[in-house]
Amino acid sequence: MSMELDSDRLVDAYLNELATEAAELPAGRRDELLADMKAHIAEARAGGATSEDEIREVLRRLGRPSEIVAAATDGLVRVEVPPRLRPRDFVAVGLLLVAPYLLSFSGLVAVIGWGIGVGLLWTSNRWTVVWKLVGTLTWPIGYAAALFLDAFFQAPIWLSLLADTVITIGLITALALNARAPRQAS
Repeated sequence: MSMELDSDRLVDAYLNELATEAAELPAGRRDELLADMKAHIAEARAGGATSEDEIREVLRRLGRPSEIVAAATDGLVRVEVPPRLRPRDFVAVGLLLVAPYLLSFSGLVAVIGWGIGVGLLWTSNRWTVVWKLVGTLTWPIGYAAALFLDAFFQAPIWLSLLADTVITIGLITALALNARAPRQAS
């Protein structure tokens, strides 16, 4: 049993390294390459390669993941991956972060700024629906935390505002970090 687990770990580590090396390939080519390598490994295992040493030999014969990817990219044109965030996405994230703090200046300006940020967020292709919901609810969640501290713990105003700020900055940072580059055509 332990020998099988060690063999599985070797195969998993090899395939993970291959996937990492192949990350820049078009999605279709990357998936095809990973499927081919999995098929070769499964075939070798079905042929009796079960021990850790036998699996190591199978993986050695397949070649290092960097060499496999280099061979797979031979003749392909490298395509630049667009950046995760475009200027309009930075504006969306900035408005979602700053607009709630404009309430002391003008409630209307704060709501309009936040609304524009939400609109830019939802029209962007850089986030999943879940992250768009997180971005949309950042202001209400932070505000709810401040109200909760005030109502249930009679926390000082500075503590309620600090909690609001930490939650808002944390959620907006997570939103920005979870932006994705648009998918490449395969």
